[in-house]
Amino acid sequence: MILLIFSLLALVARAGEIAIVLADSSAPYQEFASGLQQRLKGSNWQISYVDTEPHAPERQPVALIVTAGSEALRKTLASSPKVPVLATLLTEHAYQNQIGTSRPPAVSAIYLDQPAQRQARLLRLLFPELQRVGLLLSEQSRQQADSLRTALAGQRLQPVSEFANGEEYILPTLEALMQRSEVLLALPDPLLYSRNTIKPILITSYRHRRPVIAFSPAMVKAGALAALYSTPLQIGRQAAELLIAHGTHLPLPATPSKFSIDINRSVADAFGLRLPEESDLFQKLLASEVNP
Repeated sequence: MILLIFSLLALVARAGEIAIVLADSSAPYQEFASGLQQRLKGSNWQISYVDTEPHAPERQPVALIVTAGSEALRKTLASSPKVPVLATLLTEHAYQNQIGTSRPPAVSAIYLDQPAQRQARLLRLLFPELQRVGLLLSEQSRQQADSLRTALAGQRLQPVSEFANGEEYILPTLEALMQRSEVLLALPDPLLYSRNTIKPILITSYRHRRPVIAFSPAMVKAGALAALYSTPLQIGRQAAELLIAHGTHLPLPATPSKFSIDINRSVADAFGLRLPEESDLFQKLLASEVNP
């Protein structure tokens, strides 16, 4: 009986093999894979392979697949996986679009989108007197805007939104939005914020003296005032912690629990703003989530 109990415990403890499928081999995806692998050390999970293509089950059977990037999830779903899939490094919109037509036995995600309450709280910490927050939206970000409006209202902030469904409409729409708002909160919407549009958006915001709160450190370097984001390394570690805690019984999709804040001090000076240090903002945001 004792041997049987120990045998059963050993089966429970053994988690199995994981496949990591990356959208491509660029640095952000490699950083994600590194964070996942580092955090899994000492656990019962083993990495079977890291690749940009899902392997055939008969070639390398795994208990679970972790994807990084929208394209990695697309390829994985196209291979008709028979095991659970955890998708990462993609927006909620991209995830929902892909899950609509194909579902493996279990699928979940860690989104790139920051929690609405976290974004609203950061705005209030940065701008104690702020009233009107501009939201430039397309069909991709419309769904996220609903939760944002509620969170902004909770911080006594009034959301002001304009829709631009096409690149040619972005700047004219932004011009109207700038006149009705005090700050632009940029959302991770590739239809609006792309390599071609970020610079003219930032120039327009600067001309109107309306700072931009962004979703990536690259935008801060380009001229946004600040950014709230999660790094690939952080999401990789969160994915590992989720697997250690839940195994193949994946919880519902969630926003990132780990995050970073960047501030462009030169832009702050240009706007005449004296902002708190990133470390102070981080601690206050963290405290508000532990004790809401």
